[in-house]
Amino acid sequence: MTLVQKREAQFLDALYLGVRDRAGFDASLELLGNLFDVATAVLLDFDAARPEVSAQASVGLFTGEVLDRYQRDFATLDPAPRAFMAVPAGTAMPTYRLLREETRKPGVFFNEFFRPLGLEECLGGTLASTKGGFAMVGLQRPQDRKAFDDDDIARLEALMPHLTRALQLRRGFLELEGAAGAMSEISNRLAAGVVALNEYGRSLFVNAAARRMASAADGLSIGRGGRLFAANRAANNRLAELENDVRAGGAGGVARAPRAAGKPSYGIMVAPFFLDDGVDGSRSRPRGVMFIIHDPLLKAQSDAQTIGALFCLPKGAAQLVAAIAANEELQAYADRTGISMNTVRYHLKTAYSRTGVRRQSDLVRLVTTALRDLTDHRDIGA
Repeated sequence: MTLVQKREAQFLDALYLGVRDRAGFDASLELLGNLFDVATAVLLDFDAARPEVSAQASVGLFTGEVLDRYQRDFATLDPAPRAFMAVPAGTAMPTYRLLREETRKPGVFFNEFFRPLGLEECLGGTLASTKGGFAMVGLQRPQDRKAFDDDDIARLEALMPHLTRALQLRRGFLELEGAAGAMSEISNRLAAGVVALNEYGRSLFVNAAARRMASAADGLSIGRGGRLFAANRAANNRLAELENDVRAGGAGGVARAPRAAGKPSYGIMVAPFFLDDGVDGSRSRPRGVMFIIHDPLLKAQSDAQTIGALFCLPKGAAQLVAAIAANEELQAYADRTGISMNTVRYHLKTAYSRTGVRRQSDLVRLVTTALRDLTDHRDIGA
């Protein structure tokens, strides 16, 4: 294997390893630049409709403040992206061939941005092109490096399929990472505890509420592998039984996990969920197991503003409902706020009318259930 072949192999290894990591992706681009004896390289997405340029990876001069200035002030003036957009995907070309007139009579971009950086030419390649947008790789040579030639073009074109595939994989990974992050944030807001296991029984996710319940050590725990356990042996056996039922294709069921000191038990639903999108109909869909944990003692903070907005209550009625939802007696509320019991009864009657209930206990149940579902539970008990 020649030195060039070794360097190409190092680049390809770094490129595919960098799919999951921006720093690794940038490092692979640096190796690509070394292959062509340039220090500056960039991988760009270009949206002609806006127009807008975003860098997927960059090294050398096209980083930091320079990259910010390019995207902010000069991307729309750069003639190269639009010119490369017309070039078939998989084709590489130096700008002195692609932009002959611009090379002969440099415009604002070359005179005010590109050449003041000490750069003379770009060897670019179109990686993928769709309606209104495309991706390209650009290798920028300094003035003391000889012009890009046919050998450089052929070498870059041989590597471009790998760049295209790696970019596709990176985009897919970023989409999955974004979706997973969003689902994690959503799940962590819930009042219910959530523990999810994959088809092999390994932990996929434990939300904030489940971790909080486990840390209370009053009936539930979460093992080092992220599995849910009940302190009560019978309850733990029931959880294992329901998990096995799900893995065998069943629907799961509900278990109770007793707590100490006579506290009401945790309620736990064990149910299946699918780990793919069901597109491949040639095989059975892998099933994970989720545990949804209900803590009957968990109460959301009573918030008059939220209550008023939810049930269209005037300020006085909303404040009263918030107080009784927090277990304050009517007389105590009247004394604390300095209003008469007649006014308290008027606010209570308004709340009954707006919510459609007739009893104070039903009103409290209605409001606390709504608050429990809508409250952000990430920081409760932290």
